[in-house]
Amino acid sequence: MTSAANKAPALDEIQRGDVVIGEGGQLRAETPDGKRVFAVGQTPREDWGTILGRQDGTQALAVGVDRTAHDAQMIRLFSRSGAAIVMDDPWADGYLGRPALPIPWQPTPGWATASKAKDGTVSWYAATRVQCPVLHLVTETYAPAGATASVVLECSTGDGYEEWETWTAAGGRAGAWTTHTVTRPMHGIGHFTHASWRLRQRVSKGSGRITTHVIGSYQRNTLAKDEVPKAPAEKGDGGSDQ
Repeated sequence: MTSAANKAPALDEIQRGDVVIGEGGQLRAETPDGKRVFAVGQTPREDWGTILGRQDGTQALAVGVDRTAHDAQMIRLFSRSGAAIVMDDPWADGYLGRPALPIPWQPTPGWATASKAKDGTVSWYAATRVQCPVLHLVTETYAPAGATASVVLECSTGDGYEEWETWTAAGGRAGAWTTHTVTRPMHGIGHFTHASWRLRQRVSKGSGRITTHVIGSYQRNTLAKDEVPKAPAEKGDGGSDQ
């Protein structure tokens, strides 16, 4: 005769149905020496999420489990040293946070010019799909003695170029190089939208040949709430399809 105890499933098996963790607590898996390799449920920080770890106890993947920003419930992939190497953005919903992605720029013959035309000369172009919410660009511009160069950064998503920033570089008495950094949220550009940028330059004072170089450019995560881009215009209100 078989007893009821012999018919019951093993206590280390779940053969059907769900396991529910509610109102606090976690389901954890640990190595024999107590290193956490898996946890799901409510964390000591009182949010809910999931953690995957390595057998040495270092965190590998987390969903939520970090009361930062506006309780963003970020997805983060960690290096063995503990740095977040892949994540969505902590403030700008819908954008990639890390890694920062390079934006390649290509010079035109107008990268050096003596033009004084009002519209200037296009000196550099760039194009990419927007993944991260903030543009970072570093340039340097040379102006000869007594001259001033005016440089304009413009952006387009297909409906003409919009001016993003204007700056000047003065040559002074002997001619000089001026370094300029642009840090700007991707206002009006949604994730994965194709965007193009260009630099225009002209001699706005004096005369001579001016030159602009792009030192480097990339798109990165927000560092604070005020770097969140403004939302794209709705279709029919000046927006474009993505």
